[in-house]
Amino acid sequence: MKYNVLWIDDDCNTTGRDFIGQAEQDEVDITAFESHEEGIAFLEKNLISFHAVILDAKVKHKKDDTVIGLEGLRASRDRLIELNNRVDLPYFIFTGQPDYQTNEVFKESFGNFYIKGKDNEKLIEDLINRIENKQDYVLQKEYRQVFDICSEKYIGIECKKHLLQILSSIKKPNEVFDDELYFTQIRIILESMFRAANKFGLLHNACILNGKVNLAESSLFLAGLKTKHLSVVCTVGHFPKLIADAVQSIIFVTGAASHTTDPDIKKNINLLTYREIIRTPYLLYSITFQLMDVLIWFKEYVDLNPNIEGNKKSWINAESITNNGDWITGTIIKIQENGFGSFKPDSSSQTIGILPKIMEDNSFKENDKIKITTKKDNTGTKMYIDLIEKI
Repeated sequence: MKYNVLWIDDDCNTTGRDFIGQAEQDEVDITAFESHEEGIAFLEKNLISFHAVILDAKVKHKKDDTVIGLEGLRASRDRLIELNNRVDLPYFIFTGQPDYQTNEVFKESFGNFYIKGKDNEKLIEDLINRIENKQDYVLQKEYRQVFDICSEKYIGIECKKHLLQILSSIKKPNEVFDDELYFTQIRIILESMFRAANKFGLLHNACILNGKVNLAESSLFLAGLKTKHLSVVCTVGHFPKLIADAVQSIIFVTGAASHTTDPDIKKNINLLTYREIIRTPYLLYSITFQLMDVLIWFKEYVDLNPNIEGNKKSWINAESITNNGDWITGTIIKIQENGFGSFKPDSSSQTIGILPKIMEDNSFKENDKIKITTKKDNTGTKMYIDLIEKI
């Protein structure tokens, strides 16, 4: 896991290139800016992405300054002190100014510093050691597989902040924690996963109305179940049963902690009563680790099913495949990497998913002509293939 470091130095793009190259050999990835103004602005927009900061002693304060001095260093240091009230972001002063190397006044004002050309290796070593002892870095390293999904490609980098807060609280079991705060963060992360599912063509647009994700409807849709309010279903059923059950559990428990108005949740659980009887953080722990499993599964599933338009073909009208036991003829038009088959009826443009086991048991191949009947499950909400034969 790389060490992501911000460097503010007016020479970073000239003589500083050698140091950047040297640092890369030790997995230190440096993002450099020539002024306090540019560097700190970028840092604040991407705070969760950086592990440490390196500051030059004499540096430009504003982007367009032509004179360098201590003003830029002082401004960066003061802002970093403020930021360290809520995050652990160590900073190191790295200077090539000979007049500061024996200046005790400078040390009293800004602390110890490293000399360019002389202390390069020492700086890199100390920087790595300090980062390795940062709790957020330790957590990201320990749970690297789940943090891999906290990127803009998947659920968004903001989710990293929420997940770090939750996991940090788990590492401190003796501290009083706020169920509502952490459960709300869990729901935010789950909501971000559903937004990503929509982005990848897995979740129907109707599950996100006016920018708000309907968690209950989304979980049912991705499990291939008929929802309460949507007129569409997903024929593939992306969620395996264990994942679907885990998602339902997360929504149910965290909903009880977030003052939900859902009557089904209200009548079945009262979190406050539960917490009065069982004063432990273990419910939070269990829900968190369930969520982490769901996120890891989701990333792997998305990576295996990157065809957005192909994924959308599993969205069909809920009534379009109801045939009261009559045979539907059609063609297997595609077999996905995960083994699912896509059946296209002769009488419709909507496809129906065929489970991998059925595909394997019947040795079905692409372009095979088959016929099926459909049937509702015991709940009356999910339509599935009842009989299937090759023509």
